[in-house]
Amino acid sequence: MNDSDSIEQQVMNWYNDNWNGRVFPFFRKPSLTLETSLSTGKYPWADEDAIEILDDYFTKFNVDRKNFTFGKYWPNEEVVLPLNFLRTKDNKWEWIEPQPLTLKMLVESAKAGRWLYD
Repeated sequence: MNDSDSIEQQVMNWYNDNWNGRVFPFFRKPSLTLETSLSTGKYPWADEDAIEILDDYFTKFNVDRKNFTFGKYWPNEEVVLPLNFLRTKDNKWEWIEPQPLTLKMLVESAKAGRWLYD
């Protein structure tokens, strides 16, 4: 196994062992692939969880986060929706589609030692 394979396995194991929990106690853990998105899809993280998980990732794998833009992957999390219907047309909040943040992105950035995607 070469170093890049080793890093891929380390990232996948780290995520599976620490963060890939069951959605409900009686459900199985979601199966993971490199294409699994952590910000979109069937089981996206909430922003509070994402902050904790990504802090752990950047520290554990010594990845420079300088170019990482959290709002690209969780653009709607800090928006307050109450009474949106009372706002003027120009001030109404609209859903912004999050970009997928995949396990492959975490693996490739861990190999490079810096965030590669923003």
